[in-house]
Formats: sequence, C-alpha cells, structure tokens
Amino acid sequence: MDKGPRIEQMRRYIRSREKELLSQIEEMSEEQLRWTVRLFADCLDEASQRLCLSGFSENFPVEKMRAAVASLIPQYTQLALTDLDFKAQVEGSGLNSLTEEELQNMSCAEKWDLLAEAAEAHTLSQLRREVARLLFCQTYDLYCDPSLPLAAIEFPAYFEVQDALALVPPEALRALKGRILPMTRELEQAPAQAQEGILRAIRGEIARAIAYDKPLERLFEGAMDPIRRGEQPAAEQAAPVDTEGMSRTHLQISVRVLTDLMSLEEMRRELSPLRARYPSFSEVPEEGVKDLVKTLGEKLGGRTTLSFTDRYRSGRMLTRRGLSPDVWTLLPEGEKRRLLFEDNAAMDLTQMARHISRIFMSHEYRMLHDPTTQIGFLNDPFYQALQESILATFSPPAQQERLRELNRVVTVRMLEVEGAPPEDRQARLLELRKAIAAALGLPDSLLRPEPEA
Repeated sequence: MDKGPRIEQMRRYIRSREKELLSQIEEMSEEQLRWTVRLFADCLDEASQRLCLSGFSENFPVEKMRAAVASLIPQYTQLALTDLDFKAQVEGSGLNSLTEEELQNMSCAEKWDLLAEAAEAHTLSQLRREVARLLFCQTYDLYCDPSLPLAAIEFPAYFEVQDALALVPPEALRALKGRILPMTRELEQAPAQAQEGILRAIRGEIARAIAYDKPLERLFEGAMDPIRRGEQPAAEQAAPVDTEGMSRTHLQISVRVLTDLMSLEEMRRELSPLRARYPSFSEVPEEGVKDLVKTLGEKLGGRTTLSFTDRYRSGRMLTRRGLSPDVWTLLPEGEKRRLLFEDNAAMDLTQMARHISRIFMSHEYRMLHDPTTQIGFLNDPFYQALQESILATFSPPAQQERLRELNRVVTVRMLEVEGAPPEDRQARLLELRKAIAAALGLPDSLLRPEPEA
C-alpha cells in the first residue's frame, strides 16, 4: 500500500487538530485539559515527556493548566509531525512503520499479532505502554477493542503501572514480553470458553512482574481523577519560591544556584528572552529577576543544590524524576546503578563537569551533603576553573565519550562510598578523588585543602 496518501492525510489532521485545540483552550473544563495532556503524553517517550511536561501537575489551578496545555500543544504537534516524517521512510507495514498515534488507536490484539512477527519492533517505552494496556483487558472483547488505549488513559492506575514497569530492568521487561507472546498467540486460537482464563494468566504474569498487589478490578477506579505522573514525589517537591523581601544580591545568588543545575539547552530556553531584551543581566529590573527566580524554581521542581551529590543516598535525581529516600534504600545495588546511569545519560557536558567538580572539591564526606558548602562552591574561583578545564579537555566530539565514561566511573565509585560503613566513607571518597585527579591530570596537592592563614 502506498504510504503517501495516508501520510499526507495524517499530516493535515495533526495540523488542523493543533489549530482547533488552541482555539478551544479558554472554554475547556479542568477535566478536558487533563484529558488533552494524557492523550498526548501517552504518545511520548520519557525524554519527550520531560521536555514537554517538566513540572506539570494535574493539580494545577485551571488557569495555570490552560497555560501549560497551550505550551504543550505546539510542542507535541512538532514531535508528532517529526514522528510521522520518520515513519514515512520506514519500509514495509509492520510495527516499525506505525506512528505513536496509530499505535494508540489500535487494539491490543492487532499490536500483539504484529509483535509476534517482529518481536523487537517496540521500543522500551512503547512496550511498557502495551503491557500496561494488556493489564486492562478483562475480557476478549476489550483485547480486540481499538478504543481500549484511549479508555485506559482515563484511569490513574494506567500511568501508575507504567511507572512501575519503568523500574523493571530492560532485560526483565523483554523477558516478560517473551512470556506473554506465546500466551497471546494461544489466545487467538483458543475457543471462546478458554479465552478468559488465558487473559487472566496474562494479567497475572504482568501483575507479578511489577509486584502489583491490589485486586485487578481496582485498575478501573477513579476515572479522570488527578494523577501525579510527571511530578516529583511529595517529599522531593520544592516549596514555592517566595521572592518578597529578597535583596537583589540574594536574588542573583538564587539565579546562580538554579542555573548551575540546568543544562545548556535549559539555560538557553529560559534565559534567552531576557538576553534579547537587556544587554547584560545587571540591567534586568528587580521585578524581572524575581520573576526569573520564580520561573526557574517551578521549572526545576525537586532539583536542589545537593542534586549532584545527594542522589547516591536519597535517589533524588538531577535530570529525571527520582524516588523517595525510603524506596531508594530498599532497591538492590544493581537497580540503583541502572537508575543513576539513566540520570547520567540525560546530563549534558556542563552538568557532567559540575557533577565531577563538586565531588572532587568535597574533600570531606560531610561536605557532600552540606548545602552551605555546595552553594559556597559557586563563589570559589577554582570551581569555575575546574569546570572550564574539564570542558576544554572533553568538549571536542572525539573526547566526549571519555567524559561520559569518567562520569560513569565516578557514579559507580560514589555509590560504593555511600554503601560503605560510615567509618570507611572518608577514605573511599579520598580514593575516588585521587582517581578524578589522575583522570584530569590534577596535582596531588589539590586533594587537601590549603591551611587557613
């Protein structure tokens, strides 16, 4: 079948939908706004969700939610068109040729039939969605119903199940798929009286994989109730920034603290409007600086000045949604490492340089978790010089993989520091800092602080 007409028809639909939704935002109810976000988020991988929905909450006041949806619609439209253009180049008509929106409008039966023909066709994020949808297939009719994916997004449990599947290591998730596929093939060939039992076995297999201990009937509770997917855990959320009474000096320090946590792309996106209006930051009016501090505080969510160094003992990540400290302490070492590596993978070069610099400059273990110390590094000329040296050495494309490997090594060693008995942590931290010094060509004299005069 020629893809041309299908692609052009979908392109026209995506563009006309954008115009229609943008024209309707002011009349949308709170529930309609939530539905729009869920509809689009369900077609985005984790990285795109972070890009488009960073800091979003379904508990926002309705006007704030309208502003968020108005921002989301054009971003999503561009991503959907990019996905469409990419899939137009894929040969054949299998799963790999289907856009995220087409997958969202197909029945589980159709998709698992196609997956049986090309078992590796799904990405991990797509696979998590399809497994979550299977859990909602109480009956064979639902399994064959193309409207099930859109019905599932009504229920908070659908997103909670995906979050639970995100904690399943990739090899274990693929093994789960391997166990499900023969059961779906059996389901297609089974007599009607046997289909319910096979579906029950499939759903039980998924529930065991994520340790889902609630009755599966409860999946269908709370239709369109607000969900917390995309927010930081409550213990990790930062309090709203109150800039009233802050001096300009204090405001400038806050901007420095916040921007030190950001990637270059985030800084460009958030600071470019001010740079376009004012020749220098010192000329920005005080109210403008206050607004910037509030905006950055909201955008960065649970990130704090300890995000580079505290993640190893708390599970609060820099670039992705973290876990609560209580959950983090219960994870096996391999799972902690996997989540930290995913956090590393989303860091840009500047964030890696800051991560390594902060750990190297923390010559005592207590300094890693002392916010006063970590903020103080911003005023230390050596902190900036060390970052510049790292970037000068590793920014060339041929050297960037070396920096990622060093960041990986630092991550593994820091996890070992935190896992050591308290009396051994200082010595282990020193060994890690020696390894950083060797990798960066720094003299041993920098391993000890200069004595105070």
